[in-house]
Amino acid sequence: MSDNASILQQLRENNPFASSSSPLPWGNINPDISQLNRNASEEIEQLIRHKRREPATPLAGLILGEQGIGKTHMLTRILRRLRKNSWPAIFVTVKAFTNSKRVIQELLSEFILSLTHIHSDGRSQFDVLLSEMMNAYHERRNNDGFTNITAIEPRIYLKRDMPELSKMFLKCVLLYLGTNDEAVKTEIIEWLREGLDDEDCLSLGLPARDVNSMTDEECESAAKNFLTSFGLIASYAHIPVIICFDEIDTMKGKAELVRAWGDVVGLLINNVSGILPLCFVKPAIWEDFIKALDVSILGRFRNNTIVMRNTCSAAQAHQLIHDRIALTFKDNPEEIYQWLISRMGNSIITGLSPRTVIELANHVINSTSTAAYEPEEIYKTIMNIYSNEYKKIQTEPETWPPNAEHLTLALEVWLKSHNDFIVSKGSGKYIKLHGVQNGRKFAFIVLTAKGHSTVSAGLKHGMAFMKEHPGSVCFYITEDKTHKKSWRQANENLRIFENSGGKAVMLTKDTRTSWYALTALLNKIDNGDVNIYVSSQPRLAKREDIQGFVKTLKLIENFGFVDIPAERKKEVIPAPPKQNDNHDDFTVQTLRSIIMSSPMQILGVDKTVELLSQRNIKITRNELLTFVKEHSDKFKTFLSKNDTLITLAEK
Repeated sequence: MSDNASILQQLRENNPFASSSSPLPWGNINPDISQLNRNASEEIEQLIRHKRREPATPLAGLILGEQGIGKTHMLTRILRRLRKNSWPAIFVTVKAFTNSKRVIQELLSEFILSLTHIHSDGRSQFDVLLSEMMNAYHERRNNDGFTNITAIEPRIYLKRDMPELSKMFLKCVLLYLGTNDEAVKTEIIEWLREGLDDEDCLSLGLPARDVNSMTDEECESAAKNFLTSFGLIASYAHIPVIICFDEIDTMKGKAELVRAWGDVVGLLINNVSGILPLCFVKPAIWEDFIKALDVSILGRFRNNTIVMRNTCSAAQAHQLIHDRIALTFKDNPEEIYQWLISRMGNSIITGLSPRTVIELANHVINSTSTAAYEPEEIYKTIMNIYSNEYKKIQTEPETWPPNAEHLTLALEVWLKSHNDFIVSKGSGKYIKLHGVQNGRKFAFIVLTAKGHSTVSAGLKHGMAFMKEHPGSVCFYITEDKTHKKSWRQANENLRIFENSGGKAVMLTKDTRTSWYALTALLNKIDNGDVNIYVSSQPRLAKREDIQGFVKTLKLIENFGFVDIPAERKKEVIPAPPKQNDNHDDFTVQTLRSIIMSSPMQILGVDKTVELLSQRNIKITRNELLTFVKEHSDKFKTFLSKNDTLITLAEK
């Protein structure tokens, strides 16, 4: 039998409740409460079956429910049942739109991204879709009486079967089917999603395509053609494509985005066969959406409105905790389960959502005292959510492909977390943000363009900005995998840009993760997915809660926030007192000063050691922890996922 400390250590090292958000439906292995929202899942499954039988029928589903009620588990359940019956289906998840002028392109990008996810048999959803398309093609040719199908040209007959199919889309599909080179397949998919560099297009025999160099109208027109073509082959193959609109809460109050979203849904319902849009949204948010949506679209949703049950019973809550522990701990699951349940006390009651149950369990595992100190709890919660998102993106970077809008969002929030930096939206195509700090002007170009001409044009705009505003700085932010060394003219412009005072930030595989993890964190907060537990009653996290944490991030190394302007007096760091002076008092005062000037008045031990060293106090990590323990009336520590944190004892 394990002792209390041993069980707690096991749970902290392998916490089954560290994340309350489930993975995407096709990768979700977490235990499921099969009876929860069973009626809702059956209604959705009926819609999918209807779409499979009659792909051209205009259908849409509205699923009303709060966050954390088991939506992903329900979709996983449906997906498993369909596969068990040998009825393939494609599931696509779509984040909230960010650009009302390019919503179809954003949808296409998310659509194709979901198609690249791998099934358990090693095939991607795209492979499954094309395989079923070719099966339908062979069946039709057999019905036509062809005895040697391999001798006929698929391009001709597929176009005959689907006259509205885009010729260029069909060319890409046949190129994909005709190669075993995975790198070439990836390039073809990327050409369809957002485009490629001119040289890569040439090597594939495809025309130049880079959505960043297109006008909004050109971009939306091309995206519409490709999206319609996807629907045609899905209908042809009798494979329903389910598009799940989730996380759309972030569009609340943005009437232009909501209207654009409604137009896209209308396109899917009325003009794209084979696709079933499902909208998952909170009832209160939907009331806000209604004001901006077309009456005909509202009618489609009202015909198939499904209300999910928001809570589970106490027995189901216990089952959820038990099954998660059993999945993680094979040797002593019952012992760990009983230990955790005994410490959760009366908090497990009927009426909680599955997500709340998981968060309560996580809270008990990570709590160091019964009374939570709010700044500590906020910092711990935000840091843990960010860390979970960081690890997800690090493990599956393809789920967050290069995206200038996402990078800009992270950058804007990071810049605004510094009180002395004033941020405003940029005007024009290239400069996304403007900034002012201590009278100095900044501009930020954020590009993930696939073509060198777009990059060259952006850099020229940056140089024009610095020429117009002497002493200003322009940043060019991109990802190293999108900015190619082979771009002769673009790289020459980059050299001139940097010589003119501009700064280039090339995000690598490692550094990009921080940016997208911050965007993921913001999405969760905006969607109401993050609870702060300070007392028995949790509250939703707000954007203001993350300011202190965001300020500690270093999205751009050596940006200059810590630079002290020449006209401002330098901080005078006092020399430590001699050994016969009261050295403890000096260390206490210095440590208090450091903590009070830090975000949220909380610091990790290692960072504190570093800051004390800068103030001529040399102390090791263990010595600092001992010192804090000896002065428990002035300081306190608490454990986080990655470090021990120090704060002031006073509340």
